Amino acid sequence: MLTLGKVQSRYENRVFLDPNRRDVYGLPKLQVQFSYSPEDWAIIEESAAVLRNVASLIGLKLEVSAEGSDVCLFLPGADNHESGTCRMGTDPWTSVTNPIGSVHGITGLYITDNSVLPSMGAVNPTLSTVALAIRTADYIASECR
Repeated sequence: MLTLGKVQSRYENRVFLDPNRRDVYGLPKLQVQFSYSPEDWAIIEESAAVLRNVASLIGLKLEVSAEGSDVCLFLPGADNHESGTCRMGTDPWTSVTNPIGSVHGITGLYITDNSVLPSMGAVNPTLSTVALAIRTADYIASECR
């Protein structure tokens, strides 16, 4: 059985370049900072209660993990439709790109994938991603005329 919930978008959850860690080429390594909010934990607990209830109704015995839980969480980032790591917006302090997908402060660099979407529903985002890419491509083409 599986339940899905939306993780709250928060500034604290981010991906950034770590100036103190370098790769073999001397470039800063990516650092991921992630934690669940109290609201996220409430949704997780509510989902777990629903799973336990459904299991009980159908006579299913849930396994208990080595950590003592009968509910298994996917690791953050294990979902196929992650988003929000390069948020789109008007404020360079709270977003990576402007509303057309242009990276704040870097001329000619555009982002047109799921990462500009602040959050994701439970459906496949392919059509939204394609629409963003077409819109940005049209904008770039119009600027080159």
